[in-house]
Amino acid sequence: MAMVIPVSCTASERPATSTDSSPQIARTGRIFDVKRFSAHDGPGIRSTVFLTGCPLRCAWCHNPESFADGAQSGAHFRLRDVTVPELVRELERDVPYYDISGGGVTLSGGEPLLQSAFVLDLLRTCRKRELHTALDTCGQVDPAVLAEAASLTDLVLYDIKAMDTNVHREWTGAGNRRILDNLQLLNRLPVEVWIRLPLIPGVNDAAPNLDAMIAWLSNTRFRRVSILPYHRIAAAKYQRLGLTNRMDGVEPPTPGRIEEIRARFAAAGFSPQVGS
Repeated sequence: MAMVIPVSCTASERPATSTDSSPQIARTGRIFDVKRFSAHDGPGIRSTVFLTGCPLRCAWCHNPESFADGAQSGAHFRLRDVTVPELVRELERDVPYYDISGGGVTLSGGEPLLQSAFVLDLLRTCRKRELHTALDTCGQVDPAVLAEAASLTDLVLYDIKAMDTNVHREWTGAGNRRILDNLQLLNRLPVEVWIRLPLIPGVNDAAPNLDAMIAWLSNTRFRRVSILPYHRIAAAKYQRLGLTNRMDGVEPPTPGRIEEIRARFAAAGFSPQVGS
């Protein structure tokens, strides 16, 4: 049975990440949820594994559990340390649903590749078990790790938040150079990639950013664009975790505005999808 650890554990007690050389430690990862029957994290019915840790701090993040300091915030959630065999056994319970729908397993977070040794081992194991996998990444990761992960997964879900690096830094805590460089890396590799655009009013929904994104992507092979409209579902999480919600008071985009942006991408030759 997987060991359950409260979020109040100290850093020294936490499982090692990809910098550790021990195979036993490398096969252990830290997660904060497994969402079954997901229909928005890749094709078909999926089980989405949410791993802790993220190099960004996006103001609109709907999974603040991935980076919250539970010891300071009094968080009402628990983290779980699992081995690859334990997690795969859990994920295989839904194989009939994967088979019927063309679904599988999605690794998300946070940023899953921060726990690279565990994730790479998990991807290898899923491939051996013939489980379709999708990797949801922000792209702010080691390019060598991303390339290895791309060779082991069936699909990469890749976020682009803003084309202007200063805007990107203001709202996520980091510039976008590595993210765009890594997307160019994926452009040269034989892996399916879906671009994901978190559509955030007042941040990246204006014409200059959208046109810059369309122009940049037009020079790649990527044509699937998933438009993910901002929502306020996570507002209660920020309050519960004692975190500042920079998006407090921001209204989600209207259906009309979402359709305008979808049509803008479609007119440029892309295959835009809303909410998937």
